[in-house]
Amino acid sequence: LDPTLPQRIKRIVVMGGAVTCHGNITPAAEFNIAFDPEAAHVVFTSFPHLLVSDWEATVAHGLPLAEAEQWLGADSERARFYELISRKTRGLSEDSKGGRWYTADALAMAWALNPEGQLQVESRPLNVELNGTFSRGATIVDWNRQTGQPDNCDLLMAYDQGRFEALVRQALGAD
Repeated sequence: LDPTLPQRIKRIVVMGGAVTCHGNITPAAEFNIAFDPEAAHVVFTSFPHLLVSDWEATVAHGLPLAEAEQWLGADSERARFYELISRKTRGLSEDSKGGRWYTADALAMAWALNPEGQLQVESRPLNVELNGTFSRGATIVDWNRQTGQPDNCDLLMAYDQGRFEALVRQALGAD
């Protein structure tokens, strides 16, 4: 609604997408983008450059569930709050994620607040698929730069796991 917004924001981190199309809501799409691909398309085409922490980065940076449960037991309001709002995702992790807890928003925030922790970032053009029987909502990355489009995203591929875990512990008051 405000076409001047992209010029007024210096840096934006998006938690969404699945840059190699290993989705969590469809075979190719991640929930946040798949839920409203048209809105995601507006964001990705309106901002000249975005930082993207996608679902696949989240999976690559799962927290050790048993340790995270201990961190959530810290005597702090933040830990108590986060323990309550994350019960369902932790339960899903316990049942199906091999002892890892996938905290997508926490990874995106770690990168936003502590970009020094990035170990690998790839810059590429990214588009949101608006059609397609099996690909609607997918974030399509032009890895080989075949479309001639300029790079519009920095894609988080690897973040320092120790730093990420330390930031989560610190945020929860578990240090």
